[in-house]
Amino acid sequence: MSRTKPQSHPSATFEISKKGRASRGPREKKEYINGYKKHENGLITILISFCIYMTLWLNGLTGQIPTGSAIIDSMTAIMSPENSRNIIKQTNHYDDGKTRTFVLEMYSAGKGDKMMMRYIKPTSVKGQTFLLLNDGDDIWTYFPRTRRVRKMASHAKKMKVQGGDFSFDDFSSEDTWKDDYTTNNTGSEKYNGTLCWKLKAVAKPDVDVDYPEIFLWIGQDNYYPLKMDYMDAKENIEKTLLLTNIQNVDGFPTAMLITMENHITGTKTVMETVEVSYDWNPPKGFFSERNLKK
Repeated sequence: MSRTKPQSHPSATFEISKKGRASRGPREKKEYINGYKKHENGLITILISFCIYMTLWLNGLTGQIPTGSAIIDSMTAIMSPENSRNIIKQTNHYDDGKTRTFVLEMYSAGKGDKMMMRYIKPTSVKGQTFLLLNDGDDIWTYFPRTRRVRKMASHAKKMKVQGGDFSFDDFSSEDTWKDDYTTNNTGSEKYNGTLCWKLKAVAKPDVDVDYPEIFLWIGQDNYYPLKMDYMDAKENIEKTLLLTNIQNVDGFPTAMLITMENHITGTKTVMETVEVSYDWNPPKGFFSERNLKK
């Protein structure tokens, strides 16, 4: 997801994706900690599980609920794998009842600091590619029809992706939550049968974000977000982000369906993960302007 982030997740998301599964060699060693798979090189997964365990243990020991800042730290950790490769089906649902579906490849590295989105279907957008660097602050695009790479203006991060309800900013790194918002834990609340921490995030003064307030429902069992309400300046719900069909992939809980509902326009966009792997490592020069044309 990020201001409006699920990255990366989206990523969270999507790293979204983000978000299926790559095959692994027969010698791969598997172990399980807190229900999440540990690879031979899975030190990051171990540390994430340990941090979640310690948070839960300390909360029980002191009888205190965790702070909003601590919950955001745990959420960011599990939604920020080092690298990811995804194949996503994007379906835009319009207010007239019509839909349009796209298929794209999504790659990320540096915990969402670098991201590439390459559309492969339908034919009309095949090869259209976007490169997001520096947490989405710098965006380059390539259109096969013109065969030109150009850098987009700084405000482009607020643009809709292929006419849907996600903006480029929604796919940026999760690490900017604490930079942009002050977050308070308002207490426990059930959502779809899951006990959650309900957080209220208020934009810090002089920070340029799309939404002055965001409400988040974070699962108390694994600190993965299930729902986010994005509020406008009049405290009306403008958009709702839903993360569903959560599965453990390569040691990370991953929403296989991510839906953004726009309550103003009556539209929604669904990002469905077809394949996802967090074992992928980018070749040298992968996140470059030159690679946009490939």
